[in-house]
Amino acid sequence: MNASGRPIGVFDSGVGGLTVVRALMERLPLENIVYFGDTARVPYGVKSVATIEHFTAQIVDFLLRQDVKMLIVACNTMAAVALKIVAARAGDIPVLDVIEAGARAAVAVPGDGCIGIIGTPTTINSNAYARRIYALDPSARICSQACPLFVPLVEEGWLDHPVTRLTAQEYLRPVLAEDIGSLVLGCTHYPLLKPLLRDVVGENVRLIDSAETTAELAATRLRQAGLAAGGQEPATYRYFVTDVPLRFQTIGERFLGRSLVGIERVDW
Repeated sequence: MNASGRPIGVFDSGVGGLTVVRALMERLPLENIVYFGDTARVPYGVKSVATIEHFTAQIVDFLLRQDVKMLIVACNTMAAVALKIVAARAGDIPVLDVIEAGARAAVAVPGDGCIGIIGTPTTINSNAYARRIYALDPSARICSQACPLFVPLVEEGWLDHPVTRLTAQEYLRPVLAEDIGSLVLGCTHYPLLKPLLRDVVGENVRLIDSAETTAELAATRLRQAGLAAGGQEPATYRYFVTDVPLRFQTIGERFLGRSLVGIERVDW
């Protein structure tokens, strides 16, 4: 197959990375995509670094066998602790991750006030976003907040529920007290809460959706590498999971905003 016609490989510990796939579909409608969600072993956040590295290596090797032209780490936990594993196995294949994309977007507007970061406890405790942001802009001011209840609320479909709104107000109170100029949504589940979060933080705070920023970075890197898809052929999408696909399909269609077809189960 022509190099530009090969698919983009996107992977996550579960269903959340489909927000990245959705952003890629919208930004790069000609690109073929292969998605891998490790639904049998989610969540990764409670597992050891060694275990996460082992699982990540398995997934990367699987996607490389699908002849992907780019790898996108759509899981904040894997991006925080196992990125070196991905890069080592990928060789010459470009590797992107949601933390890098989010950090670049966060420092893109100078003098934007304090940068707020919300994410799962594992992502926040890893300081991965803070380290990337400081590497890009040592003068940046950062305030972080773990929001452990957002993931189950999103998966329950409570995107504009009074309980979710109250939870968001409680979580964001200390962050808003720091006079933030932007807020990084440091979890792939959080883009589904953007309308609600916009109400809570107000119009003056810039919301940084790491799914959208990742899709934009992917477009740039593909163009630079001469790997962008061309022609008029409709894009193909394949989805691999490690558990019974039914729950993935039910929740995934909410994340993707369209029907989920072509789901295949992988047995290690």
